[in-house]
Amino acid sequence: MDGQDYEPRLLPVGVRVVPIERRLTTEPLRIEGRVAASRAVQMKAPTSGIVRDLEVQLGSKIQKGEVICTIGAEAQRQRALATQSQLHLVKAQLEERMDGLAQVRGRGESEERIASFEAKVRAGQNRVEQETTNVKRHALAADLVKVRAPFDARVAAVSSGPGASIVSGHLLIELVEIDPAILVLELPTWVASRCKIGMAVSVTTDSHREPLEARVARWAPTANDGFRRLLIDIPNPDGTLAAGERGVATIDVGERTAFFAPRVALVREKKATKLHLVEHSVARIRSVRVVGGDETSAEVAGDLDASQLVVLHAERKLEESCEVVIRGDH
Repeated sequence: MDGQDYEPRLLPVGVRVVPIERRLTTEPLRIEGRVAASRAVQMKAPTSGIVRDLEVQLGSKIQKGEVICTIGAEAQRQRALATQSQLHLVKAQLEERMDGLAQVRGRGESEERIASFEAKVRAGQNRVEQETTNVKRHALAADLVKVRAPFDARVAAVSSGPGASIVSGHLLIELVEIDPAILVLELPTWVASRCKIGMAVSVTTDSHREPLEARVARWAPTANDGFRRLLIDIPNPDGTLAAGERGVATIDVGERTAFFAPRVALVREKKATKLHLVEHSVARIRSVRVVGGDETSAEVAGDLDASQLVVLHAERKLEESCEVVIRGDH
């Protein structure tokens, strides 16, 4: 045999297996997710200038409309005063020109002389209109230097401080609304279809071991056609629920036919729960989601079939398409 044609091949793997169990169940589903804020916003500087009065602390409450800080208020105030002074000046100049026009008319001077003074008056009136517009513009801009909270919120992050000189668009502060808090779940489409808006759900979290009453808010598609993202509203008036903590929702979806696999057969790889299956003596690895069960068996959702065999033990780590030898009773 030509040595170049030789391809090393691992021996088949011996395994012990059991069939996936399929049965009717009415047990509520227990699905794990993560708590998130119901609304979040990053506040950015609307203008350039020096930050003043930014005295908030992480986690502190802020009411809707409350002034968080000012940016460039002193410079804006100086510009507004300069514009008002300019308006007073052009008004005084206009009065002088109108007095001059009245005098030349009273003396009966030539039409050319009168027309010259009338032109100066019209120019003065235009200057007054321009400066009046500038005063109004600066009055409106005075409110832009104030950064106000868009809703009742808590401070999640602060990216600047009092006395800092920043440019327009610079990140100032991040606000989150955490009453209600949101539990985000990714669950099979058939589960989402049974979760109606307003449906009661029981939730436990890392900070609340006692069940909390919650409601289904809405659900939305995900990149995976077989799963949906379900959002559950959890009342959080005291703000003790924090974004990022783990939460488990108990959802009653009624009677269903479900697949059950031994918990010892579940493999956790790269934040995904997988089942090692055997089909025609070839390993098949399926990503699944645990949605219920007990200490011995887990209810799983995925592309499964009741005739498939679940690997309980293997002589070495299995990979997709690995040839296996079934040993023992099953």
